[in-house]
Amino acid sequence: MRRLIVLGLFAWMASACGGAQESAAPPETPRAEAKSSELEAPAASEQTAQVRAKIPKRCSKRKQRGECLPPVVWVNKLCNDVYPDVALHMFKPGTPWQRFYMLARAEPFNASGGASLLGDKLEMGEEVIALRRRANDGEMQIGDQSGYDVLRWNGACATIHDGDFSTTPPREVRHSRVEWRKLSVDMRNALEAEPEIQATYEERRRHCRGATLGEVTADCEKFDKRLVEEVVRHVRTGAPLPGPVKAP
Repeated sequence: MRRLIVLGLFAWMASACGGAQESAAPPETPRAEAKSSELEAPAASEQTAQVRAKIPKRCSKRKQRGECLPPVVWVNKLCNDVYPDVALHMFKPGTPWQRFYMLARAEPFNASGGASLLGDKLEMGEEVIALRRRANDGEMQIGDQSGYDVLRWNGACATIHDGDFSTTPPREVRHSRVEWRKLSVDMRNALEAEPEIQATYEERRRHCRGATLGEVTADCEKFDKRLVEEVVRHVRTGAPLPGPVKAP
C-alpha cells in the first residue's frame, strides 16, 4: 500500500513538471506577427525611396557645354506631358539646374511632340530650366536654329532658340502662370496651410464664383494673378513641399 502511494506521488510530480514546461513555452503567434512586421518596414521605406527618386537631384553624366541638365531618359518622359508639381520642386532654390531668362516674348511650342499649354506665351524675363540641348549636328533639329528644351513654372516643356535667352537674371524675374487646379490635392493642401496663400485663395474664390460660366471679373483676374504670385514666392523661399503625386 505504501509502495502504491509513493508511485502515485512520483506520477503526480512528473505531470506537474511537464505542464509547467508547456506553459512556459512562448506562443507561436507573436513570433509570426513580429516576422510579418519586419517584412513590412522595408517595403514602406522602399516605397518612400521610389517617390523621392521621381525627381532627379544630380546632373546627367552626359554633361553638355558644362551645363547641369537632368537625365535624358527622364526628360523624354517629362516632355510627353505636363507636370505642375514637379516644376515647383525643380524651381526651388538650391537645385543645380541651369536656368535661362527669356529676352523677348515668344509663342510656346514643344518640339518633342508632347503636351504643351498653348496660348500662354513665354514672356520677357521669364525664368525657365534647361532640360536638354538641341543642335543641328544630329537627329534633333529645329529648322536652321539650335536651342534648348526647357521647363516652365507651369510644368510644361517648351523649345527655345539660341539668342532668345540669357543666363543672367534680369531685374524682374518673371514666371509662367501656375494653374492652381492643375496642382495635386496634396500640393494644394500644403500650400493652403500658409496663411498668405490661404487668404489670397479665399479672396480669389469669392471673386471668381462665376468664372465657370464665363463671367470673369477684373477682381477675379487680380486675385487669380495674386494667388500665382504667392505660390511662386512661397516656393522661392525654399519651403518644404510634398512629393509629387504625378511624375515622369
